[in-house]
Amino acid sequence: MGDWRTYPGPFVLLTRHFFGRLFRNDTVDFEDQMKEKLVVVLSLLAVFFGWASGLLLFKYHFVPDIGRSWQEKSYIFTLMMLVFGLVTLLEWDVLFPDRRDFLNLAPLPVRWRTVFAAKLASFVLFIGLFSTAMMSLSAGLFSMYLTQWRTDTVGLAARYVAAHLAAGFVACFAVFFAVVSLQLLLAAALPRALLRRVSTALRFVLAAGLVFLLLSFVLAPSTLGREFQDLGALKERSDPFMFRYPPLWFVGLYEVLLGTRDPVFEAEARTAGLCLAIGLIAFLGSAAASYRRHVLKTLETDRSRPARPRWREARQRLLGATVLRSPEERAVFRFFEETLRSSPMHRMTLVYYLAAGAAGILVLVAGYRDSFRHLTPGNGFLLVLPLLLAFTVVVGTRVLVDRPAAAEANWVFRLTETRRIDRYAAGLKKAVIIKFLVPLFLGVLIVHAFLWAPGLALAHTGFGLLVSVLGTEAAFFRYRKVPFACTWVPGRLKLHVTALPGLVGLMLAMMALAAAEKSALQAAPRAAAFLAVAAAAAFGLRQGNRRFYRSAVLRFEEEPEAALIGLGSGD
Repeated sequence: MGDWRTYPGPFVLLTRHFFGRLFRNDTVDFEDQMKEKLVVVLSLLAVFFGWASGLLLFKYHFVPDIGRSWQEKSYIFTLMMLVFGLVTLLEWDVLFPDRRDFLNLAPLPVRWRTVFAAKLASFVLFIGLFSTAMMSLSAGLFSMYLTQWRTDTVGLAARYVAAHLAAGFVACFAVFFAVVSLQLLLAAALPRALLRRVSTALRFVLAAGLVFLLLSFVLAPSTLGREFQDLGALKERSDPFMFRYPPLWFVGLYEVLLGTRDPVFEAEARTAGLCLAIGLIAFLGSAAASYRRHVLKTLETDRSRPARPRWREARQRLLGATVLRSPEERAVFRFFEETLRSSPMHRMTLVYYLAAGAAGILVLVAGYRDSFRHLTPGNGFLLVLPLLLAFTVVVGTRVLVDRPAAAEANWVFRLTETRRIDRYAAGLKKAVIIKFLVPLFLGVLIVHAFLWAPGLALAHTGFGLLVSVLGTEAAFFRYRKVPFACTWVPGRLKLHVTALPGLVGLMLAMMALAAAEKSALQAAPRAAAFLAVAAAAAFGLRQGNRRFYRSAVLRFEEEPEAALIGLGSGD
């Protein structure tokens, strides 16, 4: 047996444990091949920020920096804080030890201050890892471009790299602990029964907002405000925006670390230092609140399961009597519904899909805001917005249902499998339509009833719902798996290949549908022609499914594609 001094202590072990858990949460799971996946993600971030920095700094090949490079730094720091905000949001579920962690750690001879110190150390490692990855190539490029016209290039270049990395770390630290403070506020202000719903809604809003800001800032910063068009003029007149825009605080710290004595940058550097101190205080307060919530109230926790609401039971009986007529449809519908309710991973993944789609729509709205001056049925952009939302729902659900909640639990479906495979697929499609599309277009009907005549609003809603139902049929064409209950091979949909052509096809399809709806709303014969085309499409999809399901069986195990393909013999 080795010397006891060679074994890591509790602090090191807990730090390693908490750091690993940051990559195995309810939304992102790097449990398999963790190091390889992490290296890929960090490399992509480094390349992205290096590419962005190269584009911004290319002009310094030809002209020296005369005190204007802080504007390029503010652009890179804005991108970095937005990206790291999204990364932090994915870690929401594991920012603090949960109830299970506290119950497991309580019997051990470990001081709670050691637990909290290890958690803080894991945060510092996590922030340092991502900030270094995002800033590594960028720091080298800033150092190379901005020092080539000066003397003592080697020493100054090293100072640039150190200042770049240090300011980037502090900026990420501030973003990370801003989310910590928000989580503390929710945990302190809301009862446990309400906390999950509010947390889910807030994460949707934050994710949609961050993606919207990121896309807008990359594509056209001026859409977010005129202030981004000329930061130099704002600094010259000491505009309040210079002190209200958080990335500039850390750019000020960057400049001060380089030796700048500009009063504006010194004031911003002090603000950045204040953010660092507030972040540490927020962590201590959050840790104390987490301890009190999960440990001191353990014995007072009500372990009884809440009664199922009567309205939900009544709705299930109504659906069973009208829409879900077969037991296969009812089983798949209920399993789909309960999985989304009970599985944080699937629920939050779907929330993030929807947030990304909503952010994309907001970018389009911001970019074409002039088209919303006339909210009439002739506005094709307004007509297509509900279809874009519906498309996001359908595609997100289609990708999500292949990921198992617990693949070993499909034995129930194996034991009760019937020959009517079409009913399993029908139950899934009805779940998507009833749970998501119908509420979406009810909201569309209510909104447009205030904008247009009731008849036009109803026709617009019917058109969108019909197209969305056809889209659902197409997305689940020949689908023969039980949702959330079958094995899953990542990358089977080949999104890295199909994403760009799919987006182009989507834009063309949306333009065609907007033109078709505009024409259908203007004349009844055109509406009848569209209904005939839709009926033909539905009939074709139904017939294709019917022929397929006659000989198909449920597929519970998905096999990966063969690594080698045989060419056969020449006989």
